[in-house]
Amino acid sequence: MVDSEKCTGCGICVDVCPEGAIEVNQQAVVNNEACTGCAICVSECPDEAIILAKRKPGK
Repeated sequence: MVDSEKCTGCGICVDVCPEGAIEVNQQAVVNNEACTGCAICVSECPDEAIILAKRKPGK
């Protein structure tokens, strides 16, 4: 999940995501189907705008 109030659209998350699960138009958008929850984007985001959401079992 991306906090739209914090995201500046810098694109660092896109560059570091090994699954290609993030794209940026004006702000970052995470494709939850492609995201594996590795959290690299969370640690690399300079604006602390990305939050990992807990997945439901079986997803």
